[in-house]
Amino acid sequence: MRRVLHFALIYLAAIGCVCAADAPPLLLSHAFIVVKTGAKERAALEKAGFRIAPTINRHEGQGTASITVELLNGFLELTYPDPSVPVSPALQAGAEKFRLRSEWRQNGYCPISIVFDRTPATPEKLPFPTWKVTADWMDPGTFIEIMTPKDMPKALSLSISSHAESTNEKENEALAQDPVKGAMFLHPNGARRLTGMRVVAPGKDALPPAASYISGLGLMKFDLGRQWLLVVTLDNGKQAVTKDLRPDLPMLIHL
Repeated sequence: MRRVLHFALIYLAAIGCVCAADAPPLLLSHAFIVVKTGAKERAALEKAGFRIAPTINRHEGQGTASITVELLNGFLELTYPDPSVPVSPALQAGAEKFRLRSEWRQNGYCPISIVFDRTPATPEKLPFPTWKVTADWMDPGTFIEIMTPKDMPKALSLSISSHAESTNEKENEALAQDPVKGAMFLHPNGARRLTGMRVVAPGKDALPPAASYISGLGLMKFDLGRQWLLVVTLDNGKQAVTKDLRPDLPMLIHL
């Protein structure tokens, strides 16, 4: 019995090693754009054929709120400063940064943030410096790991989610079968899955060092151009349709 158990444990350990080896160090989770209070830019998403999820997310302690476009394997988010949401003393600087990012048209701050999920293969220490943020709205003991250096306040924000898995695709697929409860996944334009992202930045100094690491993993692409732009591909662009949400949002969507 002990020998059988011994070999079973070895087998399970080997399976675990294979799974970890096959898993990428990070997974693309979602993107958000910081907009002005109230997020009137939601109209651009609705005009492009997306349903806005009914829940407004309040980020207690951070002073922001957000609305989302839910996809089966991720989401797109508009985040905005909300004076009705309290700011904790430790996050005053962070709240001010969100305010500055919401005024990106005037001050050159990047309004775009890309968020990744951890996997079994995520290293404990990434090959560049990171820093951690926690807030009242997060689960106890969790934190967001920021991959953009503090001394690059205007640069693209790259981070790792506070949760091990920010989107449960199987649960979402099951919920989408319900035409009432799952309506937020049933977009009139037919979009269902997030399959690619690219960020265009106005200069090399607008991209943090982590961008080259992420690009090297094949998780997404980064290019240089005249203005900030988030290019999102949904369902591998099988409809061959492109929605340009500018000037309301710095976003192109390939359906």
